Amino acid sequence: MIAGGEDHKTGHAEDTGECFSRLENYVREYFDVETVYYSWSSQYYEPVDGLPYIGKLPGSKGRIFVATGFRGNGMIFGTLSSQILHDLIVTGESKYGDLFNPSRIKPVAGFSDFVKENTTVAFDFVKDKIFKDKIESFSEIGEGEAKVIRYESESYALYKEIDGTLHLLRSTCPHAGCEVRWNSAELSWDCPCHGSRFNVNGKILTGPTTKNLQKVFPYQKHDS
Repeated sequence: MIAGGEDHKTGHAEDTGECFSRLENYVREYFDVETVYYSWSSQYYEPVDGLPYIGKLPGSKGRIFVATGFRGNGMIFGTLSSQILHDLIVTGESKYGDLFNPSRIKPVAGFSDFVKENTTVAFDFVKDKIFKDKIESFSEIGEGEAKVIRYESESYALYKEIDGTLHLLRSTCPHAGCEVRWNSAELSWDCPCHGSRFNVNGKILTGPTTKNLQKVFPYQKHDS
């Protein structure tokens, strides 16, 4: 069985582990669960008017077709996409074409959500630039702990493994300049502005960024 739920905006959950726990507890209420083998998060995009974009990609002169923005309902909209794209390619039209047209403009339907979303992005951008922990030494970070810090006037995303190995990265997401936040359940750095995610070494896990976080160095603790 695969169970999904506990949706939350990337980089905004205070404790990502709690999301998994709540989902597991909910499933156990209705099913006799013996073992949970894997837990993970995936990302999806939500168009401001609530409907996917399915059809000819704007600006492609009708030569590229797109199907995106399923909001997690890929089983339904993926099937519908195959029908719409088939009809558009074979016959040149689809009875659902206008409804899901990627070129549609609905400023009224999506305006309030658009403003709210971009206000949140702006707030996160400014807040995370200002409120950082300032440290004098890396020894102030406990083993198994991660923080976005200011050290010697620079901002870093710092994670210290149980064995003392430090993973030090520039904390600014290369996509739009927001500051990443720590995901304690999946040991990743997540951007609260547009949803990019990186592993502890700064490698991209999910976009929209196309660049890794800048890696400063890994540091291995040695006993003296």
